[in-house]
Amino acid sequence: MNQQIRRYTLDDVLNEFLSNVQTRGASAAVALVIAQLNASGDDPMLWQLVAEGMILHRYLQPATELLDAALQKYRNVPSLHYWRGNALRLNGRGEDAEQDFRIALQDNPGHREAALSLAFMLRQSGRLYAAAEVIAASWQNRASDVAETLAALAFLMECGAHVPARDIANAACQRWPENPQIAALAGELDLALGEFDAAAVALRNAVILDPEQNASWLRLSYCQRYSNRQDSDLQRIESAWLNTALSAQTRTCAGFALGKALDDLGDYANASEILRDANTMARAGSSWRDDRWQTFVDQQIGAAPLPALENTADFAPIFIVGLPRTGTTLVATLLARHPLVRNRGELNWLPTMYQHLVAQNHLHDAAALNTVAGIVSAQMRRDDAPARYYVDKNPLNFRYLNLIVALFPNARIIHCQRDLRDTALSLWMQHFAHEDLGFTYDFASIVEVAKGHDRLMAHWRANREMQILELDYAALVAEPTQQIQRLAEFLDVDAIPMSQAKPLANIVSTASVWQARQPLYTHAVGRWKNYAAYLPELGTLY
Repeated sequence: MNQQIRRYTLDDVLNEFLSNVQTRGASAAVALVIAQLNASGDDPMLWQLVAEGMILHRYLQPATELLDAALQKYRNVPSLHYWRGNALRLNGRGEDAEQDFRIALQDNPGHREAALSLAFMLRQSGRLYAAAEVIAASWQNRASDVAETLAALAFLMECGAHVPARDIANAACQRWPENPQIAALAGELDLALGEFDAAAVALRNAVILDPEQNASWLRLSYCQRYSNRQDSDLQRIESAWLNTALSAQTRTCAGFALGKALDDLGDYANASEILRDANTMARAGSSWRDDRWQTFVDQQIGAAPLPALENTADFAPIFIVGLPRTGTTLVATLLARHPLVRNRGELNWLPTMYQHLVAQNHLHDAAALNTVAGIVSAQMRRDDAPARYYVDKNPLNFRYLNLIVALFPNARIIHCQRDLRDTALSLWMQHFAHEDLGFTYDFASIVEVAKGHDRLMAHWRANREMQILELDYAALVAEPTQQIQRLAEFLDVDAIPMSQAKPLANIVSTASVWQARQPLYTHAVGRWKNYAAYLPELGTLY
């Protein structure tokens, strides 16, 4: 479309429409535009450009009427269906918009904009698997470049569609074998799916191609439990840690990776020394402040109760909370063995919605809470086989139990606890990307967060409306039969299988990726004692 026609369309026809809306009303104005376009010649692009302008000015119903008329003349023009889909989507008519987007894709499978609009709309409504199918098909039907491929992989991973993402990543590795970002994502996906050998190959390739693929050093260390000091990957990780030419972020990740490997070998002295340096580097780049945390805890404890919504009998969410590294991933994995339970992993919807409600001053607005409940439930239900229970295992949700119970009065809360010394050591030995975990790089900050956690949980327990099950990590691994039975009774379900009775479909993308797939073991209980001589702070946590 040349610029002369674009100027004519938008400057003359659209401006005349906007003027007529004020004097004659929207229906009459769009009728005049349709008559003018019918007389202007046989060019569907003219119709499309005017419709785009209407949508830009938020005249959604007139744009839909205009595109209805256009499609009576030009039935097989995918872009007209695409723009009508956008008008319908913005006007809250999702089902009709989906039909138009799918027609556009049927006529032109490579229509990237239609695929993106449809996928984002589906994801927003909680239909994550349908959204993932659209993006995967779009990638297959287009001559996608590296940037598009990386964006597609990121979208699929956000939808939890790790299997199709892994397939695309593997194909992309064949197409672009020298691209470190694609290799890194392929390794991350294999790792989350428990394909440790394949993950190691891809992650190794990523750091060879580009040593600044910082998170790949950490993930490479998660691919095995090291038993040989001369292991080539361990040597490679150590070289990155010692390489002062690398960025501070990369060296920090390599330091945590090396500390993990040395811990595997039982070299606690050297692991402590390296991890102390790595934590110092990580803390320097963290914005965490203990006083802000203390203020938040005080505000939560002093806050007025939130208005509770009506109980939604057909939706029962489970929230597994506690300090990180207290067994939340393990508990979620155990629960997922039951056919009536879906584990959705660590979701960020509750923290995001809480911050949004606070920012809008709607935390005590029942209508706003009802909207949020609909969003969160849709994102937990998704569009796979229905279940009775849906699990969100974000441990930091302990901060928002008041919001959880207001949104979902029938929510079940499983509170995981563990010896603080073991918890603190496990936190201190991990590198976390999220700024909410910036406290983990300093034992004093870990103690402050633990104190706030204890105060909050005591406050929440005083609310008799909350259904909370306390679960101790040491008891779970020492007597799993009894503790798993407690979980089943708390959820009022038949016995939870002691072993994986169905193929493991859960994605594990946390630092527990290796441990969550191993049989229950007790050697992590009292683990802090291995470090007592090298980390005297552990002995003063209580």
